[in-house]
Amino acid sequence: MEPFSALGRFPIIFCRNVMIYFDHQTREQLVLRLVEQLEPGGYLFVGHAESLLNIAHGLDYVGPAIYRRPPSGAK
Repeated sequence: MEPFSALGRFPIIFCRNVMIYFDHQTREQLVLRLVEQLEPGGYLFVGHAESLLNIAHGLDYVGPAIYRRPPSGAK
């Protein structure tokens, strides 16, 4: 769980079928780190067996397994 900040920001991040192996606390930490690396308006794709329920992430739900970081200035 090294910091991702050196990688820069991305418009799309795919993290499919990874979080199913982690406990809730680790999933939450991972999601928060991934959100930090998403550009405003960027998309996070997770596996269909994965969910961001009960994780405070600040993303908008787009559809099954698809979340979007609100654009800059969006409320």
